[in-house]
Amino acid sequence: MKEEFSSMVTHELKTPLTPILGWCQTLKNPKIMGELTDKQKSAIEKIQTNAERLKQLIGDILDAEKLELEKMKFDYVDVDIKEFFAYLESNLRDAMKPKNIKCTFSHDDNLFLKTDRNRLEQIFNNLIFNSIDFVNPDGKIVVTATDAENMITFSVTDNGIGIPQDKIGGLFKKFYQVDTSMSREHGGTGLGLAIVKGIVDGIGGEINVKSTENVETKFTFTLPKNHI
Repeated sequence: MKEEFSSMVTHELKTPLTPILGWCQTLKNPKIMGELTDKQKSAIEKIQTNAERLKQLIGDILDAEKLELEKMKFDYVDVDIKEFFAYLESNLRDAMKPKNIKCTFSHDDNLFLKTDRNRLEQIFNNLIFNSIDFVNPDGKIVVTATDAENMITFSVTDNGIGIPQDKIGGLFKKFYQVDTSMSREHGGTGLGLAIVKGIVDGIGGEINVKSTENVETKFTFTLPKNHI
């Protein structure tokens, strides 16, 4: 009953966000609503940013529920890692600018796998945005993909603040926060890494993390090249 209630509430919360976001786009269109002042534009941008954030949080809760109930569906397609990494790099470029983060992508030649492309993107978005949040200005993030016979090994490494060794064991638990004061500073539901592990497990892979405080954090996961 608790799971059904939670699912119902999150769906109901998501419903009004569609018109809110739609009206934000309409208000910003000068052909429909006329020209706006800078103050008006700023106000609408704040509304839209927070609505998008709420939409993401609700989506995380829904995904966590699907994974726990083993109801998440996966759509397997052929993925070219070279093309996929180029797409990721283009999409994430603007996110690196505020902190002047250098993010590099590298991969072995001719890497292909059959997997759920959207969920693979979700994994990387969670890991990379997590790194963006916890690295200092002018920090570095390195994303790699290497051939491992029937598997591909992916990694996301950053030179951020790191994770205490006694906290690593709980990282992939739902709602887990390494430090509650830190979570207030950086935000987040504590669901991102739980969702990452759930997706990796769901598509037949494994994930682990190694970290040295104030030196480096490295998330590594392997996925099969072919879904059976």
